[in-house]
Amino acid sequence: MTSVRRVALEILFEVHHRVGTYAQERIQAAVRAHKLNKRERRFLTELVLGVMRHERTLDCIVMAFSSVNWGEVEPRTREALRLGVYQLIWLDGVPPFASVGETVEALQDKRAKGFVNAVLRAVDRLVRRVPLAADRGGASPRKRLQIGDRKVCFFPKPVFADPERDLAAWMADVYAHPRELVARWLARHGPDTTRAILEKSLEPPPLFVRVNRRLGTREQLLDLLRGEDIKCGEGNLPESVRVLAPAGELVATKCFLAGRCTVQDETAMLVAPQFEPKAGQLLLDLCAAPGGKTTHLAELADDQATIMAVDRDETRLERLRESIARLGLKSISCMVADASDPAAVRGVTPAPYDGVLVDAPCSNSGVLARRPEAKARLAAIDLTELVAIQRKLLDAAVQLLFAGGRLVYSTCSIEPEENGDQVRALLERSPDLELEAEQETLPTHGGGDGGYFAVLRKKGQGLPTMTVAR
Repeated sequence: MTSVRRVALEILFEVHHRVGTYAQERIQAAVRAHKLNKRERRFLTELVLGVMRHERTLDCIVMAFSSVNWGEVEPRTREALRLGVYQLIWLDGVPPFASVGETVEALQDKRAKGFVNAVLRAVDRLVRRVPLAADRGGASPRKRLQIGDRKVCFFPKPVFADPERDLAAWMADVYAHPRELVARWLARHGPDTTRAILEKSLEPPPLFVRVNRRLGTREQLLDLLRGEDIKCGEGNLPESVRVLAPAGELVATKCFLAGRCTVQDETAMLVAPQFEPKAGQLLLDLCAAPGGKTTHLAELADDQATIMAVDRDETRLERLRESIARLGLKSISCMVADASDPAAVRGVTPAPYDGVLVDAPCSNSGVLARRPEAKARLAAIDLTELVAIQRKLLDAAVQLLFAGGRLVYSTCSIEPEENGDQVRALLERSPDLELEAEQETLPTHGGGDGGYFAVLRKKGQGLPTMTVAR
């Protein structure tokens, strides 16, 4: 597995030091490039995403055992230290000699090897790890770290901030989130809910798929997936299936390739039905890629609506085109355009529409378990730029909507500036809109991703829906 650790080291470096690099995409590319088998693929995913989820906590531990100032440590060496400590503390099935030795071997620089070896051996020797049931309490919270519901680690010196002086800083250290974000959540939700959000973000997110009801029922999909040795069960929604296998294994199945399901979290599955899509409607998705909600609209309308999918990113839009082809949908057309400019959209598509979806770019604060790299953007949280983009998209959407038509706004954020505050401001600017419904979902135990949607209707009588000839 030394080669897998070397690949993990390179991915972690790229995600942290090359703009626009996403962990999941790099993992998938590495699996193909190195022809990794199932066991290697799972180990690589565990290493990369595990380190990224627990990065701040790992840094606290490393700094407590290192004689070198953290700012003076070379970037690849930092990644190796995080990688090694993650294996020692979190991965029970990896022997310590492998966690240390093979992580050190993944480095090229001899001096760095010696330094990393010394720090990792000190962590292995001095950190006491016991089953959770054996914890008798009494340890300082600055020296104690609970790992899920399995075990507790005790450190010989203070590692984390003092919760009596700064609860937000202690929770940020222990749950590996930016302090500023934790402080916001504490002020809004209180310590119990904040702790639940933080704990959920450290767990590997559940994998759900949406049944393509045009091709079969949920029961038929379950039978087909199980026939391909994919463990699965009913989800919490009528069209949802929970998959107990890595996404890479799911998307290689005949069932998936035949278009019988689409990967989508249950929170995201709530959005498209708000339109109540029907045959003959004109529907517009202004931020369509990668297309989970777009294809859901088409399926709900039995592929008999006319749907325009707009996105400014040609590469991401290509992923939507691939999904459209896999699902066998005919009702969706794709266009590359700046969705915040209604004139650009009107230039090549009929307007107005019966329904407009704005699934806006956002902070991703509701999906940090799925996108741990987004934490870095929230370290000094400033939503001004994102809020301005969302505002422009919403104003454009209003101009593209029939009287009587619906506007659905959604984000994968749990920040009020991007959600309820944004919608209230839109209602003040657009008195011809009325709010029909809204819902915020927090990413806590037992649920899916965090997110928000609002359903607004443009006042007045719209034109009757007409069947569009094909």
